[in-house]
Order: sequence, then C-alpha cells, then structure tokens
Amino acid sequence: MKKIAISLMMLAVAASGFSQKKNVSKAESALWNPVDLVTAKTSIEAAMTDPSTAKWEKTYYIAGNVYYAYYEEEEKKRLLGQPANQVVKNEYLVKAIDAYAKAAEYGQMPDEKGKVKPKYEKEVKANLEKYGKYLINEGLYNYNQSDYKTATNLWGKYLEIPSYPIMKNVGMEKDSLYNEIKYYSVDAANRVPELKPIAVKYMEELKDAGYKAESMYEWLSDEYKGKDDAKYVKTLQEGMKKFPKNSYLMGSLINYYIFSKKVDEAIAYIDEAIKNDPKNAQYYAVKGNLLLQAKKDYDASIAAYNQAAQLDPQNFLAQSGLGLVYVSKAEEINDKASSIKDNKKYQVERNRAKDEFIKAIPYLEKAKSINPKDIDNLRVLRAAYLRADKGAEYNKIDAEIKELEK
Repeated sequence: MKKIAISLMMLAVAASGFSQKKNVSKAESALWNPVDLVTAKTSIEAAMTDPSTAKWEKTYYIAGNVYYAYYEEEEKKRLLGQPANQVVKNEYLVKAIDAYAKAAEYGQMPDEKGKVKPKYEKEVKANLEKYGKYLINEGLYNYNQSDYKTATNLWGKYLEIPSYPIMKNVGMEKDSLYNEIKYYSVDAANRVPELKPIAVKYMEELKDAGYKAESMYEWLSDEYKGKDDAKYVKTLQEGMKKFPKNSYLMGSLINYYIFSKKVDEAIAYIDEAIKNDPKNAQYYAVKGNLLLQAKKDYDASIAAYNQAAQLDPQNFLAQSGLGLVYVSKAEEINDKASSIKDNKKYQVERNRAKDEFIKAIPYLEKAKSINPKDIDNLRVLRAAYLRADKGAEYNKIDAEIKELEK
C-alpha cells in the first residue's frame, strides 16, 4: 500500500508540473494573434507561484514578455495621442525588468545533470539593455509631473541593471548616460525627505566615479553639516585635496574650525588657501578677521587686512576689519588707562587712544560706502566718532542707525 501511495503522489506532482508548464505555454501563446493579455497574465502568474515552475528560467522570460506587453499597450496609446495609463506603464515596465532578472538568475541554475544551460540568456540580456533604457524616459516623464518618488524609483531600477551578473560585461555603467541618470536621481531624491539616503548614496558614488565630483563634494558637505561632523570634515578635506581652489569647500572647512575654536587649524587652512589662490582678497580678509577676533594679534591682522584691501579695495570685510582693529586697539588703551592715577599719564594714554579712533574712521567710512546698511559697521563707526570727539558726525551716524533699527 505504501508503494502505491508514493506512486500516486509522484503522479500528482508530475501532473501539477505539467499543468503549470502548460500555463507557461498558454501565456506565451496568448501574446500572439489574437493577443489576450488577461489570459497571458493569469496563466504566467499561476506558473510563477507553483513550486514546479517557480524557479524555471522560461517562466520568468515569458513573464517579462507578458509584463512588457502591458507596458507596450499603454505606450502605443500615448504614441497615437490617446489617453495612456502612466501608473500601468510604470508598474509593468518595472515588473518586466524584474522578471527578466529572475530569468537570468534561474538560467544559471544547474539541471539534473549538474550542467548550466541557459536557453534565453541572449534574449534576456538584450531585453534588459533595451527595455532598461525605457526606464529613463518614464522617469523623466514622472519627474516633469513632479512625481519625484516615482522618478527616483524608475531611475533606480535602471541604475540597478548593471549589477545583474548577466549584464556584467555589457558596460552600461561605463556609458556617460549612466552617471547622468544617477545625477538626475540625486536631484529627484533630494526633493523627497524619506529618499535623502538614496540621494547621499548616489552622491558618494558619483564622487568616487569622478562625475561632477567637485559639485558632489559640495553637496555632500551640505548633507553632512550639522549631522555628522566626522563625515563633514572628511568630505571637505578630501574635496580640498582634489580641488584646492574651491572657495566653497575651503570656506566651509575654515568656518568649521573657527566655530570649533580650533584657531590654529583654521589659520593653517587659510594659509593653504592663500598658497593655492594668492590673489583671492577674501582669504586674506578672513585671516585678518581670525587673527583679530581669536588671537588679538593687531599687527598681524592689520597686515592681512591690508593685503586684502590692496588686492580688492572694495572688499568690505577688509575695510571694516581695519577700522575694527584700530577701534579695538583704542579700547584696549582706554581700558588700561582707567587704572592710571597720574592725570598727565592718563591724558597721554587717552590721547593715544583717540588717535587710534581717528585712524579707524577712514576705513569704517570706506566700508560704509561699500555696504551702507551694515549696522554692525555703523555702530563701530558711531563709537569711533564719539571717542574722537566728532559730535556732528556722531549725530549723523546715530540717526542712520536709528532709521535702520525701526
């Protein structure tokens, strides 16, 4: 009795396998005249879920053809100027690509003799390459409709294709179009908050591939800023090594060190920036500002500001900075003078401070001519006029400040 039961069971399994292979043939036939996509889809999906054909190369090759036929039907409508269902196009084009990928995978499975004999490798490879490019256009359509998530997904599927083992030697990833689509995908993914990680991933890959790498370093630094200091600094440093004249990367790195109170590191990078771009006035101005604010080194800051002003007389930071140096020197002299008990010596120091305030005025006025509404510069100028005993000028600047503060 046991032998009979086993035989019957084997017969049942064999019949099931035959039935499902018949479904694959039925789906294949339904793609020809007369085309019956409903029958094709129903038949192939039945075969895809049955254990006897769920890992059969032909099942997924035909499935890819069926799904592509659904996509093609809607595309024909579009070409004829008829209403086409874009959702169907998006869904079934991706399904077709996934099915062909499965066909390629199962085509590499050994048969009962242990041999690998894919029957549809050539067709699958050709379809993945050809239909894969249709994902580009569909992604562009969705992007233009502001459906950035769908655009990212469609382009992501296209970018995935070269990773399939069957596509290893096709060279899609070497095509300039490949990195261009990845670049567009960064833009699309950046517009959808939950897709930010995808955007960052693509930026890193483009950076490493050398495609628009300078922009990728800038964009990545923006992404990491305030979120991951280690990656932020690493990105800026790597970017500076490859693009030493990039003022955005250099400025960001300098600012990071300034705000982190790592003054020596900041100055070192400013000096490196000056070495790479010795005619950049802003670098000298930033150095002067750092030497003044963090080091209180008046002479060195004056030298740096003067260098900036010589290169660019209209550099606001250099002119206002020079004025601020002399005001700072004057305030320091006054602070020390306040402890002097000898009136004559006290007056000498007060007059010396007054001279410094007077020295500051031309620079602060020059800065005012460059940017009349910078209220910080105006306040320093007002203080200089007050301490220089220039009442009329003081009143004029005071009125301007009050007007701006309204």
